Amino acid sequence: MSALPAKAFYMIRHGETVANASGVAAGSVDTPLTDKGRRQAAGVRACFEDLCPQPRLIVHSNLSRARDTALILNEGSRLPMQENALIAEHCFGAWAGLSWEGIQELLDQGQTPPEGESRKMFGARALRGLAQALSLPEEPLLIVTHGGVFHALAEAFNCTLTDVKNCHLYAFLPCEGQAFPWEVWHHDRAEDGHPVKERVEVSSL
Repeated sequence: MSALPAKAFYMIRHGETVANASGVAAGSVDTPLTDKGRRQAAGVRACFEDLCPQPRLIVHSNLSRARDTALILNEGSRLPMQENALIAEHCFGAWAGLSWEGIQELLDQGQTPPEGESRKMFGARALRGLAQALSLPEEPLLIVTHGGVFHALAEAFNCTLTDVKNCHLYAFLPCEGQAFPWEVWHHDRAEDGHPVKERVEVSSL
């Protein structure tokens, strides 16, 4: 496992995509944000601007759904942005376009996608990308990535995160003495507009 600096950071999954809306897995194949996905990113922008401390850099994957989500979030803040292809989604090879449930079942059986990455290969690649990002001098940073990267991070510590939804903004705060070395908080806004945050459960596998 790539060594991950014990730093605080923020991370968000991209907004809804055409593939998400269709119930299929795109993986490393590009799929654009839907209108709903763009609204999700615009809607969470206020939460992003509420963050304290504010991010100093946005790192996003090379896939358009992550890049476009980052651009929408960054419209008011105009932070520097950096692309990192290592934090792109799992490459499903010949499985791309199949239902997510079907792919999940095959992965759980230990199968490797033809012309794609095994779960182990993907996890190692994603962790290298996260290690690169967290080694940058700017901190804290916001990482705009994919659901698989969240799960790869948790699985590296034999843990699992509860369902990571599109455009939910999470803070990872270093915490010693537990299996997963960060506390995870979901940032949102209440109906009255006040910022709120909720602890996210991280369970041991």
